Formats: sequence, C-alpha cells, structure tokens
Amino acid sequence: MKPEGAAGPASPTAMKTPFLDERSETVLLDIVEKFIENGEPVSSRCLSKTQPVSPATLRGVMADLEDMGYLRQPHTSAGRVPTDRGYRFFVDRLDKTGIPLAGSESLNPHLEQGNLHRMLEDACGVLSRSSHQAGLVMLPAFSSTLFKRIEFIKVGSQEALAVFFSEMGSLENRVIPIEKDMSQEELTSISNYLNEEFSGRSIGWIRKELLRRLRDEREHYNRLMKKALDLSSGLFNREETGAEALLVNGALNFFDQPEFSADVGQIQALLKALEEKTKLVNLLDLCLRQDGTTVLIGEESLAEELQNCSLIARNYKRGTKNIGTLAIFGPKRMDYKKAISIVNHTADSITQLLSR
Repeated sequence: MKPEGAAGPASPTAMKTPFLDERSETVLLDIVEKFIENGEPVSSRCLSKTQPVSPATLRGVMADLEDMGYLRQPHTSAGRVPTDRGYRFFVDRLDKTGIPLAGSESLNPHLEQGNLHRMLEDACGVLSRSSHQAGLVMLPAFSSTLFKRIEFIKVGSQEALAVFFSEMGSLENRVIPIEKDMSQEELTSISNYLNEEFSGRSIGWIRKELLRRLRDEREHYNRLMKKALDLSSGLFNREETGAEALLVNGALNFFDQPEFSADVGQIQALLKALEEKTKLVNLLDLCLRQDGTTVLIGEESLAEELQNCSLIARNYKRGTKNIGTLAIFGPKRMDYKKAISIVNHTADSITQLLSR
C-alpha cells in the first residue's frame, strides 16, 4: 500500500476499510499524531485537550475505533495506540505534494565529478542523518549501466585483467582467461574495437547485440573481432549482484527507539535483516516497479521480522526510466511527514543530477 499515485503490495489491513464519520476520523488522526510525537498510549483525558468533546464521548469514539481495527489497547486501563490500519489511514491522508522539506541535507554534487556510486553513498547518509532512521539505497542494476570504455591488461600467460569504466565513473576489475598466445597488442586492439562499437550503450543493449552478432554474423568477422566478441560476452553477461547492490546507513539508530531497545531478540532480527539485505532488496525491487512514493507499514512488508517497521521509498530515474530506489526504514512510530519529504527531495535531487 502506498500514497496516492503509486501502487504497492496489497495489505490485509487496508482492504475493506470501515467508513469513519468526521468525528472518528479527526480523533484517529489526532491519536496517531500524538503517539508519533510522544510514544505513549493516548488517553481520552489527553485527547480532551485538543478535541472539543467530553472525555466520556472520546472514550466511546476510541472504543469504536478499536472495534474497527484502527486502534488497540496495550494494557487494561491504558490509552490507545495505532494499529497498522490506523497508521495506513493516517498516511493515506497526508498531503504528499505539499509537505515542506523538513531537516533534510542537500546532496553534494559528486555526479559532476563523474562518480555515481559516491553520490549514492552520500544520499544514503543524508537519508539516515536527516530522519534519524536507517537509510537504504538500491544501486542501479548492472544491465542499466552505461558502458564507457574497457581496457584489457595481460597479467599472466593465460590471464588478462579487464578494467571496466561506466559513464557515471564507476570502475570494475575482473581477471578473465585468455588464449595462451594472445599478446598485449592484440588485447589493446580488442579494447579499441569494443570501445568504438559500444561506448555510450547500456549493458543490457550490449548483451543483446553480442548475442545477435555471435549467432547471426560470426562468419563475417575476422579473427580479432571473433576474439573480442568471445571475451566481452562473458564479461557483460555476469549475474546481477543481489544484496551487494544495497547500501545501508544508520542501522544503529534502531537502538535509540524505545520500541526496540528493550527487546534484544527483535533488535537482533532487524540487524540481521539489515546485514543480509536480501529481504530489503526484494522490497525495494517491488518499489522499483512502481511510480511515486511507496509507503509500506508493518505487515505490508510481508516479512515477519520487519513487521514492527515501516519503509518509505521513492525511485530515482535516468530520463524517464527508473534505475534505482532509495528509502527510509524505521519503526512504525516515525514522523511520516518528514520522512516522505526527505525521501522525495533526495530522489528528485539524484534524478536531476543524472539528467545533467
């Protein structure tokens, strides 16, 4: 489930939402705001300070909201706290387009220096520091990377170091096998051929073109070109990195949250999820297929150890194409207005830098 303008995984708590009259809606929104601010169950006496009705009337409204699944009472005689359905109601009624930016840092324009990875690391830190939660950034898939140039350097009788440069300044090294009689001069010629043929193209496009040439036109190439296609086909067809594609900053902020600080087992499960990254990558991959801002609350994450948390995500683009996702990840009792503002601002900043 998500803010207006974006799609997300279906949530049992968001289906067949009971109708609320104006008073019930006002009381529910007030309870969620007060609980986010103070972290304490909200009582009718506390509500009566801001609601123009008696505590007895408020108790009746709160009991009805509890029956409908928007609130719960953690202890007998205690006040109420929001459920996932209550948080969802609150988030769906936020003005997502008009929220002023609150406490977010600006990105350093590292992209102007040609270093996308450094800029995304900076963005991950901005998300964490500005929200005091965990910041997540999913890097662009290898297939969407734009190829700039490649250099082959002979390092053994049957090995060469392939040095790959992307348009955004990232660099990858990989040792590949070569024929025993291949010279450095021949490797340099192969590098020049590939750079002339494929510079500025995405890895995904290059993969398809290599397959086409190897399948349909191989007999038309001379010996050097055949070797170039053989060497590069293996290099460009490597598997996507999965969890290695996720940057995480600020995981220790969970220790500052009262919801988790007293529960060692829960903290351990969360830190393990942040370290292993796989389930978070799966969530962000779902968000990558959507447009707009995605907010996943509690059980909407579909992963048991993440169900006391919320994730606010937004894609960044190259042109009109989504190439990666960034997010703030923290407890359900987070400042959603501020978090959505920070995520939107950071994603828009990266998109603008990528368009330069």
